[in-house]
Amino acid sequence: MVLKIRHLLLKRFIPLLLSVMVICGLVLAWFVFPSKAEPKKVDVVLVIAGASDGRHEYGAQLVEDGYASNYVVSNPSGSRDKVGYAHCAGNKRPEGATSYCMDPYPVITSGEARTFNDLAKEHGWESALVVTSRTHTQRVRTMFDQCYTGESTVLNVNSLGRTGLYNAVLHEIGGYIKFWITAPCADIS
Repeated sequence: MVLKIRHLLLKRFIPLLLSVMVICGLVLAWFVFPSKAEPKKVDVVLVIAGASDGRHEYGAQLVEDGYASNYVVSNPSGSRDKVGYAHCAGNKRPEGATSYCMDPYPVITSGEARTFNDLAKEHGWESALVVTSRTHTQRVRTMFDQCYTGESTVLNVNSLGRTGLYNAVLHEIGGYIKFWITAPCADIS
């Protein structure tokens, strides 16, 4: 009987467990180590709303370094988001740039992509550098590929943010599932 159980464990359970571990490791690596893009000259730099993890400063630095002359900060919280608001309407705006505070609707990543697409059409912007966090990079790429009609390059800050790795990856997986189920950009061409 003991041999039968041991045989069952070796033959079925351990390979299954190893397979699950490999899949989880690959998913984790996909979110934690996204392919790195290089900045290039574009019409606009967009900073995705979120943690004060250095993304606003990085976006402003890209503008000051001459990659774009327009700077958009997704700022759904308005002046309640001290860092975001300071970068789009306050004293942290990049020198020599036209800055915009964007209030996305709905206040989710696909809403940011859709709202930015409308703003880009209004201003004639055809290319953008989009700045976000490291674990959010893959989902932002997917959503901007489907929701923005221009060319986007997604850059990230190296921070994992305050939520930690586990929560960040779970949040991204949930965001992908919601995006696939709701198809919020199916009408954009």
